[in-house]
Amino acid sequence: MQFFKLATDISTSHWSEQTKQSILVELINLFKKGLDKDFFEYCLKWKIAPWVYIQLKRNELPLPVETQQKFEDEYQKVKQQNEARNKTARVFLKRFQEEGIDVAVLKGNYLAHAVYKDVGYKRMNDFDILIRKEDWDKIQDIYLELGFLPLGNGWSGEKEKPASYSHVGMSYISPDFSCIVGSQWGLKSPTTTYTINAEDLWKNTINFDFYGLAVKALSPEYNLLHLVLHLGVYKCGIRDCMDLYNLASNIPVNYDKYATICKKVKCEPKSNFALTISNLCTAQFSVQKEQAISGFLKSRLEKRLAIHQRTGDYQDSYNDYFQDIEKQVIYFNLFPKFHKRLHYYLRVLKLIYFSKSTTNLKLNDASDQKSIWKKFTSWIKAPYYIFSLIAQEIGWKFTFLLFIKLFFDLILSLKNYFIKKDSYFDYLRKKGIDPRKIEAVVQNIQ
Repeated sequence: MQFFKLATDISTSHWSEQTKQSILVELINLFKKGLDKDFFEYCLKWKIAPWVYIQLKRNELPLPVETQQKFEDEYQKVKQQNEARNKTARVFLKRFQEEGIDVAVLKGNYLAHAVYKDVGYKRMNDFDILIRKEDWDKIQDIYLELGFLPLGNGWSGEKEKPASYSHVGMSYISPDFSCIVGSQWGLKSPTTTYTINAEDLWKNTINFDFYGLAVKALSPEYNLLHLVLHLGVYKCGIRDCMDLYNLASNIPVNYDKYATICKKVKCEPKSNFALTISNLCTAQFSVQKEQAISGFLKSRLEKRLAIHQRTGDYQDSYNDYFQDIEKQVIYFNLFPKFHKRLHYYLRVLKLIYFSKSTTNLKLNDASDQKSIWKKFTSWIKAPYYIFSLIAQEIGWKFTFLLFIKLFFDLILSLKNYFIKKDSYFDYLRKKGIDPRKIEAVVQNIQ
């Protein structure tokens, strides 16, 4: 049975009476066919089970007891994780306030309060905040003062300087591992084609109350922009798109102002892509035809629309391959010895040039077409798609520079057999921390 439409109807925050009746009919149909558990598995797979549970409960639509319990268990698990993260976040946000440091809460951690009115609406990896670049040095002092651990460079004591080629500082994790905090002074890497004015971001922030703390949030227009830029080319399921259409249906967006911002940022093609994909879930946005889209994004959009027409669920192409590669690069940088780095370097190459057939088909938006010829052509095209995917995040120039740097860092690591250099995991052991706990946190990022 096709669950996509039922799931997207439920995921919209406001239901018309007609929508509610349609959902009720579909749920009764599920019960009669004994497919309620299959629907739960679908929602669990696409990480929308907590929000589906909230919506059904708010609208007093019942599920069979056993299936209802499955939904509730998943919701409670996510809610407890998010509450623990928020409790920790309030501690460092309060210190920022005491030091006069501006901060804006980003994405889901803001939307949970302003749009969904429930902190358990979806699982989140971290707590992202917008900061001013000039405050990064003071902010790191506060993280270290509170016992947070750096996730990467800086563990030996040096503080990270804001890099001109990046919009984010290194992540820190709380001593109880409940909160990874991501601090950023921009919305997208400056090495991409997007040009975002940081001062205009701050000039358009709005006041936001976070558990009694006066902080900031992005304006509705910049919030929509951030969600658009953050939406993956392949990582764009219901869970990701519902933030776009639920933001727009709950908080008034000035679309003329949004269009002006998009033009300044040079992101009309990405906006066209993201809003068109979002409209496959629910038709919230008017996408202007004059918003030209070409190249990689155009081909991906056309292929995504085609697979949605064939299968009724564009999520058949969903993957987070960029993050799979990113994790290997992170581990590469954590180990100083050549043999360790070689292991992760080869894994990166394998992921790019010898990706699995299922991944290749998803990258080619052809997971429903499994002929030998289609598998072969998808394998041939996969490296191009993968490099294009990375370039979407950091730009083509830095994509090539990254892989050149990885190679030279690998060769130069031979010197570490003769010059003693501790690894990140040696640092953790000296602090009495089991490295496997950090590994588990990194591996558990979705």
